[in-house]
Amino acid sequence: MKTNTHPAQAAEKGGDILAGFQDVVFRPRSDVAIWQQIYDHILGLIETGFLAPGSQLPGETHMAEKLGVTRITLRRALQQLQREGHLTARKGVGIFVRSLPSVFTVRDDRPFLENFNARGREIVTQTLVLCREIATTTIAKKLDLAEGDEIIRLCRTRIADSQPLYVNTKIFPARPFPDFETAYRQRQSVTDVFNAHGIGKYHRAETRVSGGFASSDEAGLLKLTPGTPVFRINAINHDAGKRPIEWTLGCWPLTSVEFVF
Repeated sequence: MKTNTHPAQAAEKGGDILAGFQDVVFRPRSDVAIWQQIYDHILGLIETGFLAPGSQLPGETHMAEKLGVTRITLRRALQQLQREGHLTARKGVGIFVRSLPSVFTVRDDRPFLENFNARGREIVTQTLVLCREIATTTIAKKLDLAEGDEIIRLCRTRIADSQPLYVNTKIFPARPFPDFETAYRQRQSVTDVFNAHGIGKYHRAETRVSGGFASSDEAGLLKLTPGTPVFRINAINHDAGKRPIEWTLGCWPLTSVEFVF
């Protein structure tokens, strides 16, 4: 059961999802459950442009009352749309139609913000952790270090319009970067750190992109519902001498980004 509403009509009505349910009645059917009827209808509103990217849905209680269904029935439809990436839940805020994805172009020697097209949104960096610690066996192997060598761990998020877009952990060998904290402090830029330590050229030696579902920790940092589809990034940067200088483990909401290589 999909709506034939034209995008122009959506704009005329302010994109209100409840306007898209006028004169629509959901009844028990032997072939299609009520939650599936609601799912089909909302998906139709999204696909035809009635619900604009980034628009917020009304609260569950309000929607359920207007539609004449239980919250449990409505929630099943909404959760299926979230699992498929059509809707995004922001913890403590509400449920939104997915926004148009940003574009991240993987290029050498470029700061993150030069590679990232956020479609006009201002990007804010939030540093969560910056510390020095001892390399584990796994880290030592990745960065070609000896066990017990010191490393620098940097964890941060990238945020646009109050919504986290990306969370990552970067790990660096400590020896090449004695003044890491000082160089990083002014602009929270890893490229600034590299430049301050004489590394003007570096390249992405390896990038692995895999799919999965947000863990509780990832969901908390990204303000998502646990189980939301995500991309995971595992990447290594080398300096001009082909020495590992950075290992990145990152997580993006699946619908928030397109990668260009």
